[in-house]
Amino acid sequence: MASKRKRGRSWYARVFWYENGRKKETQISLKTANEAVAMERLATVEQKEAYIKKGFEFTFEWMSDSSVVQLKRFELGDAINTWMKKRNKDGIRPNSIQMHQYSLRYLKQALGKTFPLASIQYQDIERYIGWLREKRGMNVNTINMHLSNVRTMLNYFYKIEKIKKLPMIQMLSVHKKEPIYITDEEFSQLQKLESLDGFYKRVFLLYRDTGMRLREPLIATLSGKWIDISADSKSHSKRSIPVKDYLIPIFRELKTWLESGYGSGLKDVGDHISKKFKWALNSVDVDKNKHFHSLRHTFAVRSLLSGKSIYDVKLLMGHAEVRTTEGYSNMNLKRVAQDFPSLKRKSVSDNSMVDNTLDDSVYLEQYVKILA
Repeated sequence: MASKRKRGRSWYARVFWYENGRKKETQISLKTANEAVAMERLATVEQKEAYIKKGFEFTFEWMSDSSVVQLKRFELGDAINTWMKKRNKDGIRPNSIQMHQYSLRYLKQALGKTFPLASIQYQDIERYIGWLREKRGMNVNTINMHLSNVRTMLNYFYKIEKIKKLPMIQMLSVHKKEPIYITDEEFSQLQKLESLDGFYKRVFLLYRDTGMRLREPLIATLSGKWIDISADSKSHSKRSIPVKDYLIPIFRELKTWLESGYGSGLKDVGDHISKKFKWALNSVDVDKNKHFHSLRHTFAVRSLLSGKSIYDVKLLMGHAEVRTTEGYSNMNLKRVAQDFPSLKRKSVSDNSMVDNTLDDSVYLEQYVKILA
């Protein structure tokens, strides 16, 4: 049975029960200092006690202008506001916050802001997917990103027991594509491009030979012959990348440029570098499907060709799971090797995998040319 207790000058109803061996309790304000009135209101709470223990919330008549008890629904709009406040309080990166806002705004538009959170089922998620396709024209990868954000929010409310069950959310099947990399010949053409400033040529070499993500230099530091990337990266974990001597002055040059060299004219320095690379690719008539992220793909492919294990490449690239890295190995590496003559090939036997080592002389030759 529910009991009453006084906190300060006001009375509260206490409802407690055991669930999975754990004691649980909720307190409901009776909004009175009068014990007789409190007893009357406690009796009303006891009428709904069984439902309260199941997780339902009620607005009692003394809590509002209504003369009847009303079931309080935790609606989607309220849930989204609560979740986004938590995300901001947790110090999540601004870009991630923005993506969550988009995902949940679309969910609210698809289902309605008054939709009860606890009522979301598989068919509602399907309706959300259809809305993203029809109203926003999104592809499979983008839809999966939004589904992941929605699932993260629902998992949180399930964990704090705002909802009793989770709807099934299945990621859409994605056709696996081979990595889109930049061949040695294509990269050489970029380095010879007279209209491209030498600074960008050096920066592109740095990205290709470290596998850093576009904005990671902003959160990276140099320690001896290692580039240390903080936990603020996409993978949310620290990692270190070994660098060869010719990359050290390039990294320092880029850091100086990032900290003081590019000025206020660039709103997004990462976007600027990406567009500059795309412009350079277009200038030498490279495949239109290739883009800045292809430099990261190139690093992965070259690392595997050079003999590094899939687990070493995983650590260098900061992948959360090795299956992400395995996507780079799902190709005929012997065939791909012909696109990278700058890697010395040491074939153990005709039937074996090719064991490669990096040819430093080729790198140094390139480096000297682009510094000139």
